[in-house]
Amino acid sequence: MGTRQNHSSSSELTELRRLRKIVAGFPPRAVADFLVSVCIAYGTDVFFYFDQAQFVAELDQFYNEPASAIRLDTSFVCLSLAVFALGSQWTALARPEASDHMKQRDDQRFDPGRIFYNQARSLIPDVIERSCVRSVQTTFILGVYLMPASAISASYVYMGLALRKALAIGLHQEPDESAFSPEEQEARRRLWWSIYSLERTMTIKLNRPRSISQDIISVRLPRRMSRDSAQRFDNVQHQIANATFVLIIDKLSQPGAWSRINQTPSASEHFNSWNSAQDSLKKWKKDLPPSIRLLNVDPKSSSYRTVFHLHLNYYFASIDMGKVSVVTVVRARLRAVFRTHEELQSISKDVEQFSDACVKAAKKMIELFECLYRSGNLARFSFTDFQGCSIATIILLLAGILTRDSGYEGRIAFGLDCLRRMACGGNVTAQVGVRFIETLRSITNEARSKFLATQQGQEKSSDTSAEDTDDYVCWTEWLANAKRDHDFSEGEFEQEFPELTVNVTRPLSLQHGTQAAPWDESEASQLENVLTSGFSLPMDSTGSLHNQHPVAAQSSEDLWIPSFTWTNDQTYLMGLNGMGVLDFTDLS
Repeated sequence: MGTRQNHSSSSELTELRRLRKIVAGFPPRAVADFLVSVCIAYGTDVFFYFDQAQFVAELDQFYNEPASAIRLDTSFVCLSLAVFALGSQWTALARPEASDHMKQRDDQRFDPGRIFYNQARSLIPDVIERSCVRSVQTTFILGVYLMPASAISASYVYMGLALRKALAIGLHQEPDESAFSPEEQEARRRLWWSIYSLERTMTIKLNRPRSISQDIISVRLPRRMSRDSAQRFDNVQHQIANATFVLIIDKLSQPGAWSRINQTPSASEHFNSWNSAQDSLKKWKKDLPPSIRLLNVDPKSSSYRTVFHLHLNYYFASIDMGKVSVVTVVRARLRAVFRTHEELQSISKDVEQFSDACVKAAKKMIELFECLYRSGNLARFSFTDFQGCSIATIILLLAGILTRDSGYEGRIAFGLDCLRRMACGGNVTAQVGVRFIETLRSITNEARSKFLATQQGQEKSSDTSAEDTDDYVCWTEWLANAKRDHDFSEGEFEQEFPELTVNVTRPLSLQHGTQAAPWDESEASQLENVLTSGFSLPMDSTGSLHNQHPVAAQSSEDLWIPSFTWTNDQTYLMGLNGMGVLDFTDLS
């Protein structure tokens, strides 16, 4: 018994020393205030982390009262470190117009948030044992902080931990009025819906299984309170809009629910459900208050990116519902051209409609990024931004195999330029993701060239037998018109006709994009082999693709239907690029 007590006392003493050492290493008050303000203004987005006025008051107590008990409160110390870490990610957006020297100092190739995260991580074992709101807030914010670097691993785990702890203390249930003040009740509601919304959005975007059913949730949506005016960043309307949106898309984003080409008895039901889903989304967008419509938001406002993300997710929903249809249509059209000996695979009008809506949403998403870029709000790296821009670009690349309008090259160039800018902050996975899409662009260009050449060859062959007949028809039509026109006076023949001009303007996106770098053909060949094998994507320590033994490639039309088997890094790369969202496994 005595040995156990001594061991327990020794362990507590060690933890206390570690906590005091971390507290002694806290940043100066000015730095802490700056990081908190940046976290609130740019890192909060559509979520609720904590009552901002209360947290600032507690931080003030921490710095101004050396004997305060809050300095030895592990949960508050860990929460503060999480806030500092998240704030560190967004300091570039808070940088004032200053000298090049200041910019150069800010462009370091390391994540300063790691300083605070590593300290917070050492306190996590103690924090997760506590059944309190702060422990939920801490794991939630750390999950948000880790999204750019490891959305599929550490961030996913922290988000799951935050969700489980929220369930453990009953945040998903309507709070007891007798146990909590009205402010505490509302804070619990907002924290729950923020955690649930982000966790559910991550599982959808990374194509992961749902953690819980929304049927178990009884807590109502957030509502505005008088105290909101005291918050530095008042985003309660954004929270409500985001939670409402997630409830809609959660019911829609079931793998393979929208894009089957099989004529099953439920095909019409799928079409009706898709129409109902589109109606729900359109109503959601229509009901947005004027204050969170992108055109009404000042680009210099810290809420601009928050509103941008609401609209980005809106278009993502349409992409999510039509993603498999795009691949289905492309595959069927390629097979019709390259495999003429096989029976044609019919594409229903419903699937065509799903595909068209998906491509249209991808174009709209690229337009959103043009607004973000022009307003100066394009961040160095954000998982949400990168994944959204990436999946939109990929959809346009795939659809571009079959058809391209005058704005195609501009959209692709701009999308890639945005991705390069976001990846330039040193995130290795993002850099590999950019090269992946660059190589995919090379492959789709080659596929289109072969598609057009084969298609034209078939048309020429089929037209030869009817060439004489077609020519004679043209001759008789021309002769009939010529005989009629012959009765006109000579002066009427000499009338002037306006010159026809083609108005080819440079797309706006090209003004911001960069010329595509020449693609390495060996990389294109390598990716083709990767896509047509079991998708093994080996990487070296620098994030570059290893050379590997060539695999016998399939035919061009089957290039887009690989059978994916992932490792953790590969899954994150696919989730980051949006390839995982396409869920090719439904088409195998």
